[in-house]
Amino acid sequence: MGPSHWWANRRFGMMIDVSVAAVPAWAPVGQQAAWYRAHLDGTTRDLNLHPSPLVETLHHHRERWGHIERYDDFFPFLHFDSFDADEWTLLARDAGMSYAVMTAKHHDGYCWWDAPGTDRTVLHDGPARNVLGEVAAACERSDLVFGTAYSLLDWSDERYPGTDYVSDVLHPQVLDLVDRYGSQMLWGEGHWGAGGDHWRSDELHARARDITAEILVNDHWWAGCADVVTHKHVVPDGIETTPWEFRRPLGASAGFNRAEPDELLLGARDLVALLTEVVAKGGHLLLQLGPDASGAMSEPVAERLRAAGGWVRRHRDIIDRGVPWSTWGDDDTRYLVVDDQLWAVDVTGQGRFDALGSSTGRVQSVEAVDGQALPFEQTDRGLQLARPPRRSQRMPAAYRIAVDEPPPAPIALFVDAPAESIELAPLLTDARSGQIVQLGDGRYVGPARIPDGVTVRGLGPSRTVIDGAESPAVVLGADSRLEHCAATGGGERIGRLPRVCVEIARDGASVVGCDIDGHVAVGGSGARIASCTLFGVVARDVNRLEILRSTLHGMGTDIGVEITGGAGHLVDGCEFDGHLAGIVLSDTVGSSVRHARLRSRWWGIRLLDTEASDVVANAFEATMRAIDVDGGTDARINGNAAQDGDSGCVVQGGASNAEVAGNFWQRCRVGLMAWGAGEVRHRENTCADLLVDGADVVIGP
Repeated sequence: MGPSHWWANRRFGMMIDVSVAAVPAWAPVGQQAAWYRAHLDGTTRDLNLHPSPLVETLHHHRERWGHIERYDDFFPFLHFDSFDADEWTLLARDAGMSYAVMTAKHHDGYCWWDAPGTDRTVLHDGPARNVLGEVAAACERSDLVFGTAYSLLDWSDERYPGTDYVSDVLHPQVLDLVDRYGSQMLWGEGHWGAGGDHWRSDELHARARDITAEILVNDHWWAGCADVVTHKHVVPDGIETTPWEFRRPLGASAGFNRAEPDELLLGARDLVALLTEVVAKGGHLLLQLGPDASGAMSEPVAERLRAAGGWVRRHRDIIDRGVPWSTWGDDDTRYLVVDDQLWAVDVTGQGRFDALGSSTGRVQSVEAVDGQALPFEQTDRGLQLARPPRRSQRMPAAYRIAVDEPPPAPIALFVDAPAESIELAPLLTDARSGQIVQLGDGRYVGPARIPDGVTVRGLGPSRTVIDGAESPAVVLGADSRLEHCAATGGGERIGRLPRVCVEIARDGASVVGCDIDGHVAVGGSGARIASCTLFGVVARDVNRLEILRSTLHGMGTDIGVEITGGAGHLVDGCEFDGHLAGIVLSDTVGSSVRHARLRSRWWGIRLLDTEASDVVANAFEATMRAIDVDGGTDARINGNAAQDGDSGCVVQGGASNAEVAGNFWQRCRVGLMAWGAGEVRHRENTCADLLVDGADVVIGP
């Protein structure tokens, strides 16, 4: 079943995240406030990476909600006295949105409509009104296509995830949303606790389509097929032709989080930049926001949406009718086509369009939205406006560009046939220790094993590629080396699990100067990975692993470097971006992390039951916990800097004899938190502009 007729022309939507957690409305900066129950009680099931309990939440709850013993006791405080469904939909229209998805049931099991078969609804307590029903009616009045998000996970139902739960709860409630409330989208959530056969997702979707033939379902049901792919945390790298949606909040928490400072929310300009990137890549943007316990949306959120909405409404055709051009653009510019007319959105105000060089075709004219012709210069390097506006606070500008067809390619007097792929393994058959096997330009086919002591050297990652397809591209023997190549393979990545492209099987092997489209798995001691770009490194029960001056990119739910066991490991001078956790050391002895730069979602560096770990001179940005010492002994946390996260350092889980000295924590909520830990020696740490007064050091319980 393909996407409904409306899907292609409604590209910007609002997702209304509601749960009982709107009452405490609190999570550490970088976490989801809606997971308050899981962060508090430590007994919830199917957490999908979320830490439980969370010591920050335990501390907050003790200080603010000590009289509340159970999560369900929050329900009477969910009064929703300020709730007005028409105000919500008006905000969506003001923001330029054209569809809305509301959470019908979150993981906490509370239903936001008169759901069949349960009294655990907002009609029986709390708001005492059919919130979802009112929103559905308001969407119809506002010409917003209405959809619902439903959590398959249910922390409150003892039958979960059994067959009785599927038959008596899941199926009847989801079908009720379609039948009585006209939901045109079924967005699944919390699906990871079982497979599609258990949820009987294909059967459920078939019954939903018997009610509404063009209903859309996303890929969070483990069903046989999905109409829409949902991306979170990271926007796809390039143009995708299958229907997809990118979901994210303005900040880190979809539900209202009173701990999250307004400065960490996307501004209007950044929101437009994100929206145009998503649309230029062929996707939709579903922006998450949640009300407080009164049913009101945060005013800072509303201000940003309205400010961005002015731009979106003025450029409605570009957003809702634009289709990707031959390239989506770059950090400065987005390209879209409307009715065969090329539009360029200048995000940074530099007036430079690198994709419009002479080889693309001669540019005839550049016009502003109001039709004013603008002078420009086109060269082989791109197109440059003669007088680009350079106001620092300006919103992105859109230009209509008339461009000729690209010139015909010159007649080739000598036709170069494409180079054939070369099997790599036969080239290594006769190689002996101490030899260098020099690879040339082109693609080499793996898998192949590099013999002990042999070096395989390419001409650089842009020229020499080794492709292992479904297998690792290369496996390194003892004291062997792989240098200056690109490596891909390991099959399709499944969720957050590592995709191993290169395997170090024996001691003393090295990978140097390579671009690796996946992970390196280390099974030998004394291994060295230097000056590489890659997704991550995984190692278990080896010693003296060195990872040096490398760049690691994450997908939001994975780990950059994960080392379990062994001694003497060193991570030095590396950069991490986009991982759930940058570096996790478990049960290691005498390991060091130095001079790294990290931007991770939850953990920068996490030490789990390690001994004598040194974490020195690292820099963290927008990371929930910069450094987390969980158990273990003799950790030394010295000279690190963290900003715009929740905590500079957490010491917990019985960790003993930890030293935290000479660190700098700026614009975090807490400097040092020691909770349930042994001796912590802290000195000469500096805090600047903390979000909470007097939170330089928090010790408990």
